[in-house]
Amino acid sequence: MGYMTEVSILNDRWSEIRKNPEEFVEQICNACIRGSEDYSIYVIGQTTVAKSHHADDLRVYFAARNSFFDAYPDKDMAVDRLKRHLEYLKEMKRYLKIAEDATKLMIAKQEVK
Repeated sequence: MGYMTEVSILNDRWSEIRKNPEEFVEQICNACIRGSEDYSIYVIGQTTVAKSHHADDLRVYFAARNSFFDAYPDKDMAVDRLKRHLEYLKEMKRYLKIAEDATKLMIAKQEVK
């Protein structure tokens, strides 16, 4: 199997990317190559590139509040960031429960047909 690298782009600043498309692509390529380094998220201006990982590995990322982050915290996170991260995780758990319930409802509706 290969590797995967997730990318999130903040569309509000797309004009910055359009001004330097070659640099943008080069920076994403460099972030993919750095997949073995000890970080989970690599930020390129208004674009976030997650650490490359084996395609069979389960990874969970969240996009919220103009941010894209790995559900698993960085080992070097400061306490204030860890507390904020924990709050995001609690919020995402609530969202996942809503998504789970919606999916179950859709399945039930289709099975009735």
